[in-house]
Amino acid sequence: MDRQVSALFTITMVDACHIVPFAKSFDNSLTNGIALCPNLHRAFDRGLISINDSYEVILSPSFKENTQSEYSFSKMEGKTIVLPNDKDFWPSLANFEWHRKNVFKK
Repeated sequence: MDRQVSALFTITMVDACHIVPFAKSFDNSLTNGIALCPNLHRAFDRGLISINDSYEVILSPSFKENTQSEYSFSKMEGKTIVLPNDKDFWPSLANFEWHRKNVFKK
């Protein structure tokens, strides 16, 4: 019997991630959100990654990886996030600043 699981390679998993947690801000607006895969969402919530004022991914110096995988978090450092065409829907830099000051592990 064939027990292969191939669906994982055809399914896109995306979470809606609050930049400033909803419990602190009560802000559900698009500018307080970013779309991330579940692993990056957890890393963002735990302060292992953040976004700088140039909309680039930054990695916490306290985060250590034991892999050279092409999917490692360190390969994302310095990459610019994909932004909506309409600047009115871009994530707020002020919210990212809050995240870097209050959640991100320096």
